Amino acid sequence: MTKREQSLAKLRCYIQEKHLFSAEAKLLLGISGGSDSVALLYLFFLLRSEIDITLLAIHINHQLRGEESEADVVLVQDLCQKLGVPLIVRKINLTGRSENQARQKRFEAFMQVLDAYRFDYIVTGHHNNDQTETMLLNLFRGAGLSGLAGLRPRSGIVLHPLLCFSKKELQDLLVEAQIPWREDSSNQELNYRRNWIRHTLLPLLEQEINPQISTSLGTQAEIFADAEDMILKRMKSLLKKVVLDEDNSKVILSLPPLIHFSKLEQYYIIREVIAEISGSRRDFFAHNFENIRKLFAAEGSKKVSLNNGLEVVKEYDKLIIKFSEEPKPVPEPIVVEEDRSRVVWGDYRFSFKLLKVLPNRFSNDPLTVCLDADKVKNPFVIRSRKPGDRFMPLGMNQIVKLKDFLINCKVPKSERDYIPIFDDGEKIFWVTGKRLDQRVAIDDNSTRFLHITAEKIQDKQLRPANRSRTGEKK
Repeated sequence: MTKREQSLAKLRCYIQEKHLFSAEAKLLLGISGGSDSVALLYLFFLLRSEIDITLLAIHINHQLRGEESEADVVLVQDLCQKLGVPLIVRKINLTGRSENQARQKRFEAFMQVLDAYRFDYIVTGHHNNDQTETMLLNLFRGAGLSGLAGLRPRSGIVLHPLLCFSKKELQDLLVEAQIPWREDSSNQELNYRRNWIRHTLLPLLEQEINPQISTSLGTQAEIFADAEDMILKRMKSLLKKVVLDEDNSKVILSLPPLIHFSKLEQYYIIREVIAEISGSRRDFFAHNFENIRKLFAAEGSKKVSLNNGLEVVKEYDKLIIKFSEEPKPVPEPIVVEEDRSRVVWGDYRFSFKLLKVLPNRFSNDPLTVCLDADKVKNPFVIRSRKPGDRFMPLGMNQIVKLKDFLINCKVPKSERDYIPIFDDGEKIFWVTGKRLDQRVAIDDNSTRFLHITAEKIQDKQLRPANRSRTGEKK
């Protein structure tokens, strides 16, 4: 059996075992040009002949390595053309060489393309060696059990189908298939912590402790992930016992019951509350938890500041977790009549055009949409989200909770009340910057088209007052 046959069989089994996706899935492949992502592209090209899937590749040019970056683009373009996989190239501007900033910018670009092309999942080429590096990094940072769980095969809409492969297996596959890849020179720079682990620590561990350490830690990651999931299920019932009040910007916990929980339970309760407010578990470490626990016995009012703009305040028998600055007020709903061409809501300025001819080209900008005007009831309202909101995201045939949709889009809780929601009284038809509703999609019978453009207002002092405001839903 060739490496191609072995690898394809292994991939197929892993996808089925982890229930990553089903037939007819639309998959956005992140392709950098390195061996990992090139192997991802090649394997999914092979898989496409067996399973009915739609592929779209995206390459992010960070513009940090000059000619090297341009050579990456050329290689990826050539490979995608040969394999018959459509490709989108996006450039991003970085203010420095921060790995976290680059990761965040990449994800934002991925999400924009995912929404614009109505795809289902983002697929990356992370493999077993990446898993090992991630686990060790998280261990040293004190990230707890969730950090030791490492990369999940599926995390929301992001899939990691190559975690069952080592880097060597992927490179051997490409060598056999005579497929080239690029080496990023910055991966050799030892001033990056991950590179030091990759080039210095891991070879030492393989030599002195366990030659198969990546395989061993990969197995442990799955055990840690299962343990984490089990604990989180228990935390849901415990949270009900300690949460006194919560809103968009803060959560108030009752200290008396919290103090009597085990240290592990305290850790998870506080971590989950912080994650709910900030939208991420990434920046909560062991030292943060220990500093917060010191508040339990503190006299009077004391507080601890966290890196993500949050602070934890002890007031008498309460623990308040909130943003350091008071949140801005949520804008009131506004009514948009059919003849209005411009309105302002919150930090957004909206322009409306009623067209009889469909534009020749559609914008990929998530702040610009075109929909069937006759499927929208007038007048409609622009408002903030409400409890129980539901809609049918474009490309889907079922109603979903808006809250779940925003969580899957990794929108921090602090930002969710400020996303403009378009509501015609019968349905939500646009979640601004995120997704249209399937029920207003253009089809062959559409004759009138509503073109909406949203613009984020940078200078709030120049924002005109809304003249027509109402809390009613028309």
